[in-house]
Amino acid sequence: MTRFEKDLKDALEGNEIEVLMNRKAEIERLTVEGKACKNSFRRTCIAQDVARLTAEYNKISEQF
Repeated sequence: MTRFEKDLKDALEGNEIEVLMNRKAEIERLTVEGKACKNSFRRTCIAQDVARLTAEYNKISEQF
């Protein structure tokens, strides 16, 4: 079971606010890290993670 599936299951069980807050905090942390990163390859990887997490965040929030 992936982290997204665990978070979605947890959100459907009633912890949606906590799940969304944790995901939002992680997205913001990675965004700041990506802006400060000087390594272009690492910055690209961080950008892909942010895009994936944002899409997953939107899917979870659409459930409510």
